[in-house]
Amino acid sequence: MFGKIARFELSYQLRNPVFWVATVIFFLLTFGAMASDNITIGGGGNVNLNSPVAIVQMHLILTLFFMFVTTAFVANVIVRDEESGFGPLIRSTQVSKFSYLFGRFTGAFIAAALAFLVVPLGIWIGSLMPWLDPETIGANHFSYYAVAYFVFALPSIFMVSALFFAVATITRSMMYTYVAVVLFLVLYATLMSVVGTQPEFAIWRALWSLSGWPPSPTQRDTGPQRNRTC
Repeated sequence: MFGKIARFELSYQLRNPVFWVATVIFFLLTFGAMASDNITIGGGGNVNLNSPVAIVQMHLILTLFFMFVTTAFVANVIVRDEESGFGPLIRSTQVSKFSYLFGRFTGAFIAAALAFLVVPLGIWIGSLMPWLDPETIGANHFSYYAVAYFVFALPSIFMVSALFFAVATITRSMMYTYVAVVLFLVLYATLMSVVGTQPEFAIWRALWSLSGWPPSPTQRDTGPQRNRTC
């Protein structure tokens, strides 16, 4: 039953216009960041645009913005059943709570993970554009993109999905869930600002600096500069 519910939810999410709008927007963002001087996502420093650290940095920054997309997937699972009255009907059947909740969550999370695949795809395609300065582009290795996606981005998406799925389950409200997303971002920004200004938190700052957000002074200064080497 768990597998059937997960497949049903995944099929529903793949037909949802939100899925396709999100994939197009995030693909264009990452493609534009690679192929155009007018869009900058992370970066900075004397590294190639498609270096491992630049790819990881772009993935982590975009996971912050992807929170709203992830929330739209996982929170909608609970809220739409409550608004349509379908939830109480399911709970009155022999379907277990585990199969119902975790099946729906699994399907929505897989949809979010599939949507975020356009980020490494956009980086890769953008790095192949013929008008780019060859000195700013290094060799493309599958491992760079795989590590950035599976080791850094996917666990972040999973944690966000689980957190806001729990919020939606408790509140049964999309509005309150999005309020929780905004509060989370505000707390994150505040924490990063405090850590960045206190010397005793230098180690934590170093651990979090890979995300590239908030940008460091060197990142702000380099801006659209493209003359980078390995």
